Amino acid sequence: MNKSITITLPGEIKFVRFASQTAASVATLLISENIPESEGTQFVHDFELAICEAFTNSVKHAVKRDTLQMLTITFEFEPRQLTVCLRDTNGPFTIETPTPEITDYPPGGYGLMIIRKVMDGVTCHRDGDSNILRMSKSL
Repeated sequence: MNKSITITLPGEIKFVRFASQTAASVATLLISENIPESEGTQFVHDFELAICEAFTNSVKHAVKRDTLQMLTITFEFEPRQLTVCLRDTNGPFTIETPTPEITDYPPGGYGLMIIRKVMDGVTCHRDGDSNILRMSKSL
C-alpha cells in the first residue's frame, strides 16, 4: 500500500532547513523498512539535498516577492521508491535548462543540475496556476 505525507510551508528561505530535514526524516523512514540504515546514508543525503535545492529555487524565483506564497511538498512512499512533489505558484518554468558554465565557479545556477544528478527521475509540469516539480529516487 502506498502512503503519502503532505506539508505546506511559507515560501520563505528560513523554512528551507525545515523542508530539507523533513525530507531526510521521510527518506530515513523508507530505508528503515527496506535496507539497513547504514546502507541508506547516500539515499537520505540525496533526498535532503534535492529538497533543499528545489525549495530554495522556488523561493528565490518567486514572481511576487512581496506576497507570501505557500509551498506544498508531498512525499509519496512506494515499496522501494520515494517520490516528492513540490508545488508552487510561481510563473511557468522548464527544467530543461542548459548546464551552467563551471569554469569560473559563478555563484548560483546549479540547483536543477544538482537535482537531476542526485535523483533518478525529475519532471516538471503546470497544473492550473501551479508548477509541480516531481522528483523520485529508488532504493
